[in-house]
Amino acid sequence: MDKINKFPISYKNIVLRPMFEDDLVDKERWNTVETEWWEWDAPWEENEPFDMEKEREMLHKKISNPPNVYSRLELDTNEGLHIGSVSRYFIDDDKDLIAVGIDIPPIEVRRKGYGKNALILWITYQLSNSDVEEIYTQTWSGNYPMLKLAESIGFEEIGRRRGIRKVRGERYDALTFSISRSDFYERYGDIPI
Repeated sequence: MDKINKFPISYKNIVLRPMFEDDLVDKERWNTVETEWWEWDAPWEENEPFDMEKEREMLHKKISNPPNVYSRLELDTNEGLHIGSVSRYFIDDDKDLIAVGIDIPPIEVRRKGYGKNALILWITYQLSNSDVEEIYTQTWSGNYPMLKLAESIGFEEIGRRRGIRKVRGERYDALTFSISRSDFYERYGDIPI
């Protein structure tokens, strides 16, 4: 395991980096005005009202005491445009079950390859900072953009809970996908970061 702690890291047309204070303006806009992305990212969950002071306080804590391994990084284009973030969480709080996610709120930058490249780089970062043999992602059967993205990267469906997600009055399946360390490196090699 070769820990990666220098930022920014980049791959093709994207850059991943820790959050800056200036990013809070984008985060506020994406959580109060440009909220269409909520329709895809766990729309059955209720979103808390955005609190700039709370967000600023949490950011300053992270800046003063950076984590050994980040659970979230910001996503920029290689031209410096801030377009979203990638995240990591543990399924059922099991640190051996690392799941990854991505949010790209601005509609105008989607479908340009940023999401795929960001997730490939994020998975590389997670594998470089852990001993896990598989990386997971979870979504719902109505999230067509994420389903297509997961498939294009090489994730395979390993779990389906039928009809447990209710979105806009319709029932959808909860889905879990995985890709093994060996399959990932076979597809993408050892991306230098």
